[in-house]
Amino acid sequence: MELKALFEAVSVQAALLEQLLELLEREVSELSNVKIDAITRTNLEKEELIGKISRHSSVLQREIAEVAAVKGLPSNASLGVIAKHFAQKGQKQLHEKQNSLKKTANKVKRAATMNREIAERFSSMISTSLNLITRLLNQSNVYGAKGGFQRCPPTGAVMINREA
Repeated sequence: MELKALFEAVSVQAALLEQLLELLEREVSELSNVKIDAITRTNLEKEELIGKISRHSSVLQREIAEVAAVKGLPSNASLGVIAKHFAQKGQKQLHEKQNSLKKTANKVKRAATMNREIAERFSSMISTSLNLITRLLNQSNVYGAKGGFQRCPPTGAVMINREA
């Protein structure tokens, strides 16, 4: 009975990770196309899903501990250790599910890393562009209305002429 509950908990965790992977893959497209509204919605969905994953992780840990206790394994045994234990006894379903879960988790990690790199590059690019624009705006108050240099630039508000 404990094995069935553990298998179900692993299946739920795998499904949640698959959903997260789909969200991250969608986010790659949204980041590439600079769809700010879509990125915002995806981030909210990711937060909700990560909350579900976190809450379910405690259920999974409890099921792992229960199976470990019943089978005489250490109370801090990992899912991999338990899966190997059952695989040695001919029950390979849990081991296969655990391997599938591990592969999905690695894909999620790669996708999250790629998304972070894209976001960091985009942020850096925007920052650089804004710095350039700011420098141009700050230089525009040194020139007169016809573009001529003024020895004493006016202080106060920045004015931008049409030529700039």
